[in-house]
Amino acid sequence: MSVSNHSPSAPELTWRDDGQPVSSQFDDPYFSVDNGLEESRYVFLHNNGLPERWQQWQGPFTIIETGFGTGLNFLMTWQSWRQQQNTADPNRWLHFTSIEKYPMTREQLIKALKLWPELEDLAEQLAEQYPLPVAGFHHLSWPQERISLTLVFADVHEAMPQLSGPVHAWYLDGFAPAKNPDMWSEALFRNMRRLSQQAPQQYRGEHCASIATFTAAGLVRRGLLGAGFSVSRVPGYGRKREMLAGSFNQRCGPELPPHNLNKPWLLNPPAQQHKQICVIGAGIAGATTARALAERGYQVTVIDRNGIAQGGSGNPQGGLYVKLAASDQAIHTDFYLAAYLFALPYMKHYLGAGDGSSPYWQQCGVLQLAYDDKEAQRQQKFANSRSLPEALVRLVDQQQASEIAGSPQNSGGVFFPAAGWASPAETCQQLLSHPAISIQQQEVAAISRNENAQWSLQCSDGSSLNTPALVIATAHDAAQLLPDAYLPVKQIRGQLSYLDPQQTPELNTVLCGRSYMAPARNGKLCLGATYNLKDDETGLRDSDHQNNIDHLQDFGPQWHALAQDIGLTAVRGGRVGFRCTTPDYLPMVGEVPDTQAFLQAFSPMVRNAKRIPALAAPNLPGLWLNIGLGSRGLASAPLCAELLAARITGDALPLSQDIAEALWPGRFLLRDMVRRKIAQD
Repeated sequence: MSVSNHSPSAPELTWRDDGQPVSSQFDDPYFSVDNGLEESRYVFLHNNGLPERWQQWQGPFTIIETGFGTGLNFLMTWQSWRQQQNTADPNRWLHFTSIEKYPMTREQLIKALKLWPELEDLAEQLAEQYPLPVAGFHHLSWPQERISLTLVFADVHEAMPQLSGPVHAWYLDGFAPAKNPDMWSEALFRNMRRLSQQAPQQYRGEHCASIATFTAAGLVRRGLLGAGFSVSRVPGYGRKREMLAGSFNQRCGPELPPHNLNKPWLLNPPAQQHKQICVIGAGIAGATTARALAERGYQVTVIDRNGIAQGGSGNPQGGLYVKLAASDQAIHTDFYLAAYLFALPYMKHYLGAGDGSSPYWQQCGVLQLAYDDKEAQRQQKFANSRSLPEALVRLVDQQQASEIAGSPQNSGGVFFPAAGWASPAETCQQLLSHPAISIQQQEVAAISRNENAQWSLQCSDGSSLNTPALVIATAHDAAQLLPDAYLPVKQIRGQLSYLDPQQTPELNTVLCGRSYMAPARNGKLCLGATYNLKDDETGLRDSDHQNNIDHLQDFGPQWHALAQDIGLTAVRGGRVGFRCTTPDYLPMVGEVPDTQAFLQAFSPMVRNAKRIPALAAPNLPGLWLNIGLGSRGLASAPLCAELLAARITGDALPLSQDIAEALWPGRFLLRDMVRRKIAQD
């Protein structure tokens, strides 16, 4: 599902004297006129067997709701989940996914939820992270409560094919079938059937998905029966005589296996029973991954030959922003937009407020300057093709750009007001400071699968370590640890130059031209970084410092004059790091395919790429990858880590299936196999 070119519309509301919102489009209230909170508890908690089912639950528990509305169902579920935390398994996690075509504004949401004072604390936390009106997937997380929310701003029929399972409970909400018949269609029930048996154990009839809905309409009952649900009419709440409740029981079987109904490489592998895992790499990819797994109850060992954030993530400052595509590269824009919007509250949670009170990051904004005609045309094309909230991104003219930057500019640009800079090195330090994470400074020379079905890590000092599951987050070095895997990654050298801020013009925001530059921190201003292909030189070079200095002309006449008058004498040191990129400039996140087994299993696709064999995708068991973050790791790493944690724990995904497939590590193997660029052994 691509991000829409236009922001989703907020609902048209009228407000009753008692404060209850009513939808003008559907002429239907959002709550029961009796007691909306108690009705939600009765319909959705009680009739899905919650919270009783949670008491013995282990691992992730997933709920999908159709119709987020005011968020009342989510908040009352969160409240019930919180009340069970003291007696629950510490490894469990609640993932609530909800679809909304007409998302309320933050102001509408806050006003509606004031009706429920007992939910005030949770409502404030929701409002703090509540996303801007941008079409697509939005992932919100409260790890201290072991709960996450994936909000999908889209029509239900666009969203449902992009959702993933397993699903353990369904909240069929939304306006009544008589008011909103388009939602309650056969396509909805067909996707419910697919998602209710996506995990291997559910296909075997274990942990059957339950269903509850406020309506008892015949078309809903028949649709659920036809999709394999056993449903019954049960007493409704208040003045509603009946409602529907039941569970998926494969009554229309025999059912097709999950890999017949989904692309095999998008299915979750069998859930791992162990709670130990090793992560190789202590940069931003490894640190975010380790923290995501530690929050879900894993004991994580992080191994890095140089210690924490000593490679490409060791820069003192980096820009936390994205460059959205102006062309039809919808997947790139979908992913980086979702990642950026998740990264902002993520940084606030782990690093503190970005208002200057935190030494680790600052939301000073990012100004992408239209430094030449080509970039100006790209930005204008972007503005013409997409309508996004100004709180997210807006075009600014030359005068506005000068006011934002704090110095005269030659052009306008694109401004991200909530973006800024962060310290990658100190971000990694903060993330890895967790009691379930241990650090070992060792060099892993090779890995192999041993006779105990574990991964054996052979270290350069002769020692070894065995682990039931392994994540490789070593950027370009991953190809050396996995010589048989198909990983067409490339390494790009980048050199930063440090300037003395006492010699430079004022700088209020992050500026981006051919290089980027962040406001001064700890007595130095970071400028860079160069882009050196096929270059493994680790030492600083004056030629690269000069290259960075030459790019100062992009930042206006005062900076151009500084470059001409002072030149290299303005440089007070620098740093060299190495980025890891992929051919399509998207990360590689997920299971590592067994190359030869994959080529053999999916060889019919060479003759017909649309003929996908109904086979489980052969992966190297317990081996995972998180690499290729390039120069946007600060923005992309948090969501990549959430995706990987979902894959490892067997949770539903925090983003669309299309994006998950675009990040799948086997995509180049499949692509080049179909193009006959790979010969099968």
